[in-house]
Amino acid sequence: MIPGLEPVPLRELQALGSARDWVFVGQLDELPSLTPVRGSIQAEHRGNILEVSGSAQTIVCLCCDRCLNQFNRKLSTDANELIWLGDSEAAEAMAEEGLDVSAINGLVECLDPRGSFEPERWVFEQLSLQMPAVNFCGDGCPGMPQLANQEQPASQTQAADPRWEALLNLRLDPGEESEVGCD
Repeated sequence: MIPGLEPVPLRELQALGSARDWVFVGQLDELPSLTPVRGSIQAEHRGNILEVSGSAQTIVCLCCDRCLNQFNRKLSTDANELIWLGDSEAAEAMAEEGLDVSAINGLVECLDPRGSFEPERWVFEQLSLQMPAVNFCGDGCPGMPQLANQEQPASQTQAADPRWEALLNLRLDPGEESEVGCD
């Protein structure tokens, strides 16, 4: 847990009447990283909406999906989010506030107005969204590991079934004309 990023009751943020700021440095339990997560968050209670903005960065060690080597990747985020305080089905109330739920930047998250805002969880979610879907170490990736005693691919060896040999020859010599003619 990052010190200072304990959950804050939404009522406390509402009573504050202004934005609350957090500046933090520490390790996230759910996201193992090589460097401490550094950043800042600002949250402001605005009636039915909690406006949260912040930035964070760290470096994580990932395993390449192609060559299985480990590599380091910098994760950084600079996010702004509006969180609806109330029932997730309150589309009419959101429209009254001038918010379009179906917009690409529309409200996605909802919190119970009697609940708490968890800044550490918010940082974890924002950094997790920056994780690549496919881990690729870069242009210098050597590719899939090859074993020394591994057999050559079927296209480079003799065909196991002689009936396939003609097809294999066609595949290996695409520039030459076929001996089979069309009458």
